[in-house]
Amino acid sequence: MIGNREQAERLREEQGDGDHYRPLASMFRADPRRTDDQVLDALLAIAQPSDTWIDVGAGAGRFSLPLALHVKSVIAVEPSRAMRSEFANLQIEHGITNVDLRDDRWPSDDPAVTDIGDVALISHVAYDIEPFSGFLDTLERSARRECVAILFDSSPSALFWQVWPEIHGEDQVQLPGGNEFVALLQARGAGVDVSQVGSGADRQRFRFGSVEAAMDWARRRLWLAENSVKLPALHDAVTALLIEQDGAWTLPDQPTQMLIRWSRS
Repeated sequence: MIGNREQAERLREEQGDGDHYRPLASMFRADPRRTDDQVLDALLAIAQPSDTWIDVGAGAGRFSLPLALHVKSVIAVEPSRAMRSEFANLQIEHGITNVDLRDDRWPSDDPAVTDIGDVALISHVAYDIEPFSGFLDTLERSARRECVAILFDSSPSALFWQVWPEIHGEDQVQLPGGNEFVALLQARGAGVDVSQVGSGADRQRFRFGSVEAAMDWARRRLWLAENSVKLPALHDAVTALLIEQDGAWTLPDQPTQMLIRWSRS
């Protein structure tokens, strides 16, 4: 994790405004009443009507809001102002009132987070956390029944790893993914249950509506400025990598999405 962060800090062409997700937050909106999401279905199979869930890194409410329709209450922790804004707008639009949206980072300094929920959920927020032990300790203390993580087996930051040498003259330092997360839990003595969400063509894939959308994603992943002199080279590298499929664009290497469940040891 440290190597990846140091590489990003060294190669980053522009400094952000402190909220990395501000330009991207609207992309994380999702209908709370959708019925075509295999990950959500897997979470709802775990949920019980009397539950309180805590969603750490809740984003725009992709899982917090639909879960709230099926459980007693949800505590959603999200440090990004842009994400909280999208979350609050969706919450109002759909009239969902049993969610407590908190502006906080994890691990929280609030001692009241201990035993506040039945289930603690993290979804794609564990790839670059430092230090990680405190994060997990607090997460496990917050859940009375179990913890659940949705992660890709490899970090999504590595989606365009093939183009790094051409753009930056060096390989990307990889972040750990779901497989490493499971190994860490096992090393901590936790009993872990792992399943794959989706299979074959039904597996969630990274898809882009246009080459330009894929370019924007790649530019952010490679820490390039909007007016970077490296953009023409990035365009050539990305278009050579993309695969056209059913009217959209995708990538040859697709991560597998994992549902990971464990409880306090």
